[in-house]
Amino acid sequence: MASSEGSRKGRSHGCATRSNEALLLEDIFHLERIDQVSVTFSDTHLVWHSVEDDIQNLDARSLLCCGTTHKDVDGHVPVAEIFAVKSSGFGPVTQAKPPLCGDSLPTKQFHRVEVHTFLRSDSKWIPKVYVFGHTSPAVVQQWTQRIQSRLHEDSHRPKTLLVFVNPYGGKRSGIQTWEQVAPFFELAKIKVTVVETERAGHARELMERATKDELDALDGVIVVGGDGTFNEVVNGLVMHRHKAQAAIMPGRLSSFSKTRTQQIDTKVNAISDEQGGLKQLLIGNVSTSQENSSDEHPLLQNRALSLLIEASIGQEGKVGTGTGGKICSSGVESERIDTAVNDSIVQVKDELRGQAGGGFSELENPSTTLLNSNPNLRIGLIPAGSTDTVVISTTGARDSITSALHVILGDRMPLDLVRITGWKNHSEGSLNGKPEVRYAASFTGYGFYGDVMRESEELRWMGPARYDLAGFKVFMNHKSYEAEVSFLDVSQNQPDPKTSMPQGPWIRNTSSQSRNDARRKVVCLANCAICASGFDFSHVVNSESDSEGVPHAEGMQAPTWKTVRSKFQSVGAAVMSCRNDKAPEGVAAHAHLADGLLHLILIRECSRLGYLRQLLRLTRRGADPFKFPFVEYHKTPLFTFSSRGDEESVWSVDGELLQAVQLEGQVFRGLVNLFARGPESA
Repeated sequence: MASSEGSRKGRSHGCATRSNEALLLEDIFHLERIDQVSVTFSDTHLVWHSVEDDIQNLDARSLLCCGTTHKDVDGHVPVAEIFAVKSSGFGPVTQAKPPLCGDSLPTKQFHRVEVHTFLRSDSKWIPKVYVFGHTSPAVVQQWTQRIQSRLHEDSHRPKTLLVFVNPYGGKRSGIQTWEQVAPFFELAKIKVTVVETERAGHARELMERATKDELDALDGVIVVGGDGTFNEVVNGLVMHRHKAQAAIMPGRLSSFSKTRTQQIDTKVNAISDEQGGLKQLLIGNVSTSQENSSDEHPLLQNRALSLLIEASIGQEGKVGTGTGGKICSSGVESERIDTAVNDSIVQVKDELRGQAGGGFSELENPSTTLLNSNPNLRIGLIPAGSTDTVVISTTGARDSITSALHVILGDRMPLDLVRITGWKNHSEGSLNGKPEVRYAASFTGYGFYGDVMRESEELRWMGPARYDLAGFKVFMNHKSYEAEVSFLDVSQNQPDPKTSMPQGPWIRNTSSQSRNDARRKVVCLANCAICASGFDFSHVVNSESDSEGVPHAEGMQAPTWKTVRSKFQSVGAAVMSCRNDKAPEGVAAHAHLADGLLHLILIRECSRLGYLRQLLRLTRRGADPFKFPFVEYHKTPLFTFSSRGDEESVWSVDGELLQAVQLEGQVFRGLVNLFARGPESA
């Protein structure tokens, strides 16, 4: 259970500084269930202390009767954790001391101001309202306006949002979920434009066609749905705007490492206003209204048209709708080929730079630029899907209100993406042709993972239960696939980040995590020092510099190519932990959100029982799913895959199917930003 005391412990560090700050406001209020308190407001804190005469009159029994303790009498809330303030008019304020224990709490009539914040329960945030009463309406109005002004001055808090609601994903709860969280955005006076998606790919189309002016007008794009809709928004934003090196073609890996062939940058399609964007695509679907009754919600009217509903939330709160040896069972020997690529060693540098005054960090990443986009744009995800892997891995909680509060408070966290480039066949002509490109934020899998997704496509009518049935069927079939996987092995022996603590957007305390042992397993949490001290490896491809002329970054060894050829039950690439209900610690528990690396998981052909044991370990906390002789686990910024057998599987890229017999996956560090800070507890 969340507790006020626990919440204060988490904020004690912030209170230590408030004595040095100039007070903006000070007055005596009646705090609900407490009685008279002296309240002060500064740039960083709202603080209240008991008035001596009143606290002496509150005996322990009276405090107990009304559910209050002495510790509750004095309190504070950081301004950074106030998501809204509201004047609630003249009305009752519950008093502290009842006449007799068991009697109803007495009330008095005051002009009231509500301060909306939250309490913590692990990573879950629970809304909390403090009601302050005063006899003067002018005082209440002054305090409301001053606190609201202070919140509005925070440039990191969003003012305008585009919201995609998927009414069909998961348990078809997208609309209900939005109706649950919409009042919080209304309280925070955030203008939102709500789009109910009509079909698969709808959100991606809108994001692809959005013009730069339209994106510049937004502070963020919010997804109310699952991982699939989130993936659509990410791909729509990034696909034609990402300027980066071309992919390595798997069939030409050896020539790449030997000849240092220069590759040409991927062309970026500039999207102009004349090509049409959100406005052109949605013309005729815009509905605006100036009035609505108190029980109306943004997505309830004219749903048959699958509307674009524009809700301008104003001061009145009205919403306008508008490693292995031989594999005996397969007879295929796992071959290892280590190819030094000192001739293409990269200049690696720390890309994290703190912005002065803002407390927010950016990943300076010139090789991963999004053209015709808004660099300050963030993506938010409010869970309403089947697994909600992304939201659990980035916030620590599968809770819609928690996710909404992360958005409202303006949290910001960089997120790695993996660019997946796939070719449908092995022919030279195919490799010279145009490949299919996708971007993944969570997990890309082949073999077992791809087969499960392929089977589940025919069972969509079952909802989330389709994955259980499809998984059982694929497990019983127990297929393996011959393939060759190559990856860039980047050995790291980095200095302890304690020596240079970053100033990141998700930093809320002074804790740090050591990275002086590259094999140490550290879970990615808020204020993650590993993410803050990570490297951008995207320059590793196509560096024309001579190895003798390129200085190695401190703690970095020359990267080498390693190749494994075998029969695989599955090949997986996780760019985040991928926590979910069935795997509480995730598929790759120690993957990090912004360290520039993916976790390559190779499961070679094994017995059905052995594979079952490996899968079961994913379901248990503290179990190591990689401690099997048939499992390999590597951290890498880049891998290639080539199918070598007669039978082929399919790839699942963040849950979307991709047919490819040759494939390359490359991590781009911090390519997008989220309204999140990482899980606050493991």
